[in-house]
Amino acid sequence: MRLSTASLILATAAVFSLPLSALADTGEAPDQDAIPEPLITLTELTGIIHLNNGDAPETELSLQVSNDSDEAFDGVLGFAGAPAQVISLAAGEETTLTLETTHRHAGKTDQLQKAEVDLTLLLNDQPAPAISSVDIDIQIPPAAFPLVRSEPPAMEKSADDETQYEYFARSQQLQPLKFTYNPGPVNLQVRKTVYPIPVETGPVEISIEITNHGSKATSQLTLRDTLEDSDFAGSGDHFTRFVGEETTDLVWEVTLPSLEPGESRRINYTVDARYAVGDKQLPATTVIMNDELTGLSNKVWLPKWH
Repeated sequence: MRLSTASLILATAAVFSLPLSALADTGEAPDQDAIPEPLITLTELTGIIHLNNGDAPETELSLQVSNDSDEAFDGVLGFAGAPAQVISLAAGEETTLTLETTHRHAGKTDQLQKAEVDLTLLLNDQPAPAISSVDIDIQIPPAAFPLVRSEPPAMEKSADDETQYEYFARSQQLQPLKFTYNPGPVNLQVRKTVYPIPVETGPVEISIEITNHGSKATSQLTLRDTLEDSDFAGSGDHFTRFVGEETTDLVWEVTLPSLEPGESRRINYTVDARYAVGDKQLPATTVIMNDELTGLSNKVWLPKWH
């Protein structure tokens, strides 16, 4: 069909009235003369974290930074909450910075303790790019081996090493490292597993293994799990229901006799899943001795595969 002269004029006018954003979608190459913003590369973070008995952690961390762009770079870099450093790098230059951290600690000497080291890195008060390589040694009090928990997980080396753990990561933006440890004479390792996974409607077995790595026998221990009553049902003497303002909890609790140094014990119990429970995390099992929190298990993530 042949267009009239008026139609052609209207069509041409419509094209030239398009917004610039629409014209940008035509696949045309960007302006090659545009100057890219200077970019620095966070190459390697190394050092050591010392976890102390009854006191805040100490850190000795070094970050290698390079300017791979064709322009000079000036900025401010540091871990969240800690004093930042002004950096000035010429094109192609690199440097190594010693950075301070913020940290938190809770717990009494020779008892269960928690420590946090914030490795959230900020560049000009904004989240910094990912660090290419992170390799940090973690030293704990000898009596605290093994760690009760590390989030994100740290790799276990050996109790005989000067630094018994290592945190390793590639091309990641970092977050706070959180540790739970017990350097006291009773050091309990608690491992929690769930079967089957994924969880379908019906019976689910929860297994808890507790080992005394300490130098002293425990007193009587109380193990406690808290599940959501909307997810699981349980019956028997070890189960109670706690009705809160917003949710109802299913609480499982059992008492264990003394554990000798090096002794392990496994406890299993069964609940009924009300549906295919997934995309949620079961909280840690707590271990109480003499009215004090003495041990914590790992948390268990329940995936949803359907």
